[in-house]
Amino acid sequence: MMPFLLAEFTNLEEILPLYVYCVGSHEQKHLERPEGYPAHQLFLSRSGQGIFRIPDQADMLLTPGTALILPANQPHAYFPYESTENWDLGFVAFDGKAAESLLEQMNQLVLTVLQVPNFELLWSQLESLWQLISLNGEQAYWEASKRIYGMTISLLEGQTSDKKILKRVTSSGSPQPALQAAVKLIHDHYNERLLLTNVARAAGYSPQHFHRLFVSSYGMTPQQYILQLRMRRATQLLQENPAITVESVAEKLGMETSYFIRMFRRTYGVTPKKFKDQI
Repeated sequence: MMPFLLAEFTNLEEILPLYVYCVGSHEQKHLERPEGYPAHQLFLSRSGQGIFRIPDQADMLLTPGTALILPANQPHAYFPYESTENWDLGFVAFDGKAAESLLEQMNQLVLTVLQVPNFELLWSQLESLWQLISLNGEQAYWEASKRIYGMTISLLEGQTSDKKILKRVTSSGSPQPALQAAVKLIHDHYNERLLLTNVARAAGYSPQHFHRLFVSSYGMTPQQYILQLRMRRATQLLQENPAITVESVAEKLGMETSYFIRMFRRTYGVTPKKFKDQI
């Protein structure tokens, strides 16, 4: 077993784009988190069986060799399948400015029980991460940042090992009126710090149900939709105002400048400045 280990960064969380919050493994007992956990979590079920319970969603059964990605602040509870059963559960919590975009790239894997063909590799990476953090040195946290990224890539690699590309599932028909109202709210406030939990509740949905409906209707996550809105508005601002600075565009979109430049380049293949020069 790897006792619960809380990483103490001495303010490195402001520097590292991805950092480990805590890591460990134990015989899991019943745990309730009605407010969720402040960081994203990756769980690895090594032996025994356990239930994850998410509000407004069917219970999920984790068996040996399975994994679960749980977003930050997601209300949940988990416990052994039988009260007398020993459930060996490993976990690592992580956060950072790159964490949200990382989860967006892996959105099909979130809140889903995953069969992990390379489970022993992931478990060994978890043990290695625990040993590294236990050193409690500043340099260990830089290395831990690299290793938690490596773990997520290993998980993704295992899910696509059959060479099949994960496809988004879309549905036919018009979005529901409440969902359309939520989308209008996004359009009205896309340039603000928009909490999707508030958008979901304003439309009368739980955050999880809202996420599923949105992906089903629009073929992308709400976060991806907001990013597309921002990028389209960015091109309009750059075209309509030749003298506008990149920093001003980022500010109008409610984005930090370096993140805006990175997302613009990912979307259009050029930096905003290069885009301006080509107009």
